[in-house]
Parts: sequence; C-alpha cells; structure tokens
Amino acid sequence: MKRFRTLLWLLPAAAGIASCTTASSEETHATKKAEAPAIAVTAVKALQPNKQVTLPGELKPWNRVSVYAKVKGFVRTVSVDRGTLVRKGQVLAQLDAPEVLSELSQAKAQVLAQEAALTEHQSRYRASRLTYQRMLQTSKTEGAVSLNEIDQAHARMQSDSAMVAVAGGNIQAAKSNLAAKKELTQYLTLTAPFDGVIIERNISPGALVGAGDTGKPLFILEDSHTLRLTVAIPETFANQLPSKSKVSFWVNAIPEKQFSAHLARSARSLVEENRAMMAEFDVNNASQELKAGMYAEVRLPIERSTQTLFVPTTAVVSSSEKVFVIRVNGNKAEWVPVQKGNTVDSLVEVFGNLRVGEPIVRAASEEVRDGQTLHVK
Repeated sequence: MKRFRTLLWLLPAAAGIASCTTASSEETHATKKAEAPAIAVTAVKALQPNKQVTLPGELKPWNRVSVYAKVKGFVRTVSVDRGTLVRKGQVLAQLDAPEVLSELSQAKAQVLAQEAALTEHQSRYRASRLTYQRMLQTSKTEGAVSLNEIDQAHARMQSDSAMVAVAGGNIQAAKSNLAAKKELTQYLTLTAPFDGVIIERNISPGALVGAGDTGKPLFILEDSHTLRLTVAIPETFANQLPSKSKVSFWVNAIPEKQFSAHLARSARSLVEENRAMMAEFDVNNASQELKAGMYAEVRLPIERSTQTLFVPTTAVVSSSEKVFVIRVNGNKAEWVPVQKGNTVDSLVEVFGNLRVGEPIVRAASEEVRDGQTLHVK
C-alpha cells in the first residue's frame, strides 16, 4: 500500500517534467523558425521600357521684338494698332525731328564744299606741275634757270599734290558723315522687322520719343505663325529624351483637343536654378488656334539608351541608413545599396552592385537583417 502511494506521487512529477521538456523543445523550434523566416524571392530583370511623363510647358512666339525710337522726335503719324497684322518693312509710325533734317542738309553742303576744294587743289597741282616741267626743260640751257628756282618749283608741286590728297580724304569723310545723317533720317520711319501681329501699342501722335527712353516700347511685334513649346526637362530625364521625338500636349483653353510637336532644339545644359534642361518643340500654328503665352501639359516619351536593371517596388527598402535591396546569397540575406531611377508600373529602376537574374527578396523590410539566415519558400 505504501509503495502504491509512492507511485501515485511520482506520476504527476514525471508528467510535469515531460511537459517542461516539450515546452522547451517547442520554444527552441520557434526560435529556429524566427531565425530563418520563410521569404518569397524574385529575379533582377534587365529592361529598356518606353515611358511617358507629363511635364508643364509654355508656348512662346517664334519671334518677339519691342520697337523703340532710335532718334529723338515727335510722333507725326501712327499707322497700326493692337491686333494689326503687318508685313516685313511695313510702316508702323512716322516721326518728326527738324534738327535731324537740318544736320542732313549741313552734311550735304559739306560734301559739296569739299568737292569744290578738291577741284581747286587739283587745278593748283596741275599748274605747279607744268611750271616745274617747263623749268626742267629750260634748265637744259646753261645759266637760264638757277637750281634754287627749280627746287622751289618742285616743292610747290609736291605741296599741291599733298593738298589734293587731303581734299580727297575730306570728301570721303564728308560723304561718310552724310551717309550717317541719312541713316538717322531713315530711323524717323519705324517699320516692321518681320511679319507678325502688333500685340501692344504705347504711343499716340504728338508724343515725344527718342533714344535713351527705357520706358515702355512704342510697339511690341510678335510672330506666332510658328510657336516654340518650351519644356524644362528635369535632370533625371535629361539624357532620356530621344532625338526627333514627338510629343503631345493640351492647353486649358482647348481641353478637348490634343496637339503635337516635334523636338527642334535643346540647351544641352542644365539651368543651375532648377537643375533642368530647356528643350524647344516647334508647333505649326498657321490656324492661329494657339496663343503665345499659353501653358500646356506636355506628355514626353522617355527612353534609356541601353537596358537597365529593374526590380519590384516592394523589393526596395528606403531606411534611415540607406536605400537597399536584399539579395539572397546562398541562404543568407545580403543588403545591397542601390539608387532608384524611373518607375514603370510595379517595377522600379535600380543602380547598384546587382546583376541580371540574381535572386532578391520580393517584399523586403528592415526586419530582415544583413547576414540573417533565410528560408526560401
């Protein structure tokens, strides 16, 4: 009976020991599972996708000029107004400047005076030359003419020859001055430098205008038959814009219509203020449907020159330490620092120490530490 009681007492103790052993085994197994989590992997891909990005743009005129007066004068007539279509060379306004016309008359008189002076000096030179030649002929008779008289005649001839040259130079100077005065008189007539539309007029007949006036221009002329669609290309896409690329764009004034344009030129340099490259697309605007100054939403085709590496967006971890993907090296996790590029659907472009086909963790996180043992599903 005593032995039976002893056995009854030992059974619960054995059961407790067995229970503790089982719990310890389960904890160890759970720890092992925690150390080697099951993860899904994917492979690094090499792609060269075509992507379209939408950027803001601005329509600018093909040519635009502010017209000022070259000479000071009063406005006599104004031939155009805001909205007037003009042709190259068409008169815009006429100025009055009596002092300019007076200077032109004076310049003409100076030319005539210098021409008369040249005629006089030429006559003197001919006379002195003939005198010298005759004295030379006479000097062949011994004692007829002294050497001193011959020398004096020769000196007069050379002096008259020099005066002829000076008079010729004075005529050229007078003619140049006359040409300059004529140019000034031509500036009294303001003409259009190219075909276009007058978009601003700031003068009326009788107004005093002139050189050095830095206020508003007399007219602003704009040629919008062809427009320049200017777009600031961010640094990220500066090398991805194909040559001769075609873009589509919309403007708020005509939201239901899509327009197109072709790449014409680019700055090939980044602007320091916004780190963007200015590009221009030529837009045919013969219908005058579009207006210079409109803002546009431009859809640009973006394409890498070669294939680059892509991974799922969930595979890239952006932590306070770095941006990385987790490569599966054997059964170990390896953090690989990368830089992100373009995003295409569910994939993101990455640059780093990766190769095509390498396995990486599909859904990466900081919880998977560098060097941790992994269990691939």
